[in-house]
Amino acid sequence: MTINEYPRLCGGTFFTLVLQALRQRMKAREHYAGDSDGLSDPEVLVGLIKVINPDYADPGKENLKGTTNNYKACKTSNSAYLPFDDEQVVSAFDSVVRTDYQTALNGMIGFVNDFLNLSETVHKDVNLVRALVDLILQDQTINAGDEFFIEPNGEKKKKAALGDLKKVCLPSFLLGVWHYVVVNRRDNVVGRTTYDEWCPSNGRAPRKYAAHMGENILDGLTTYTVDTKETIAAEIVDEPVGEETSDAVGQDETPVSQQMVNNNPTFFNINISGGNNNFYQHVEKLTINNGGKQDE
Repeated sequence: MTINEYPRLCGGTFFTLVLQALRQRMKAREHYAGDSDGLSDPEVLVGLIKVINPDYADPGKENLKGTTNNYKACKTSNSAYLPFDDEQVVSAFDSVVRTDYQTALNGMIGFVNDFLNLSETVHKDVNLVRALVDLILQDQTINAGDEFFIEPNGEKKKKAALGDLKKVCLPSFLLGVWHYVVVNRRDNVVGRTTYDEWCPSNGRAPRKYAAHMGENILDGLTTYTVDTKETIAAEIVDEPVGEETSDAVGQDETPVSQQMVNNNPTFFNINISGGNNNFYQHVEKLTINNGGKQDE
């Protein structure tokens, strides 16, 4: 069977769709005044790279500008500034997603908060999910059984199930698709035809996205975001043994009791696009007495 070259999911096409969901850019006059909105293509690409490798050293948007344009247009897969061909970096990212999902998710939560438009009026976040699902479903090189780590608890969903999505955690969805791209689509050039179709040549002017990916699928889809989740630190406190002895036969002293005290309560904030359905969950101090009665 002949496999169509269009459309293809890869780093460049993923990046192109993400750029359509950015927060509002700064006005030209503010740029001329020397201000920066932090939303240039190189800065966004650096944000995605830091999801893969938090220790990535940003070479600066001027140094990265040409490389970013070539990566977005699917003309290149890697360069001196891009880590996508670094086996150690890719393997480490894959391992974190599979074994320490929350750490990887925290990185994508930061990216979403820094760069993407989460307006409940415009719904760029919802449109981004629809476009990516449409791209994945149409890409004939992705098998129906291929899996994406798109659930907030790190669980996977197969490609065949993506067309039934109703409610999506935006950071975990983007993390799952980005992970698939980084691990399975090392050859970014496969998306060249897709990019050319989406962003037709405009002479010497910058190309503009003109496609309509995702417009006719997943009606009623909603997205939500979550805050970063910190690991709850617990300390074990040994209480002193009492001086009184037990009257029980064969028991010489009172058992040592231990307290587990949570000194770092964790807050979760879930924001659902399309409404003010926010709730907060507060993990209070937990004290466990191994000698018998639970104190709190």
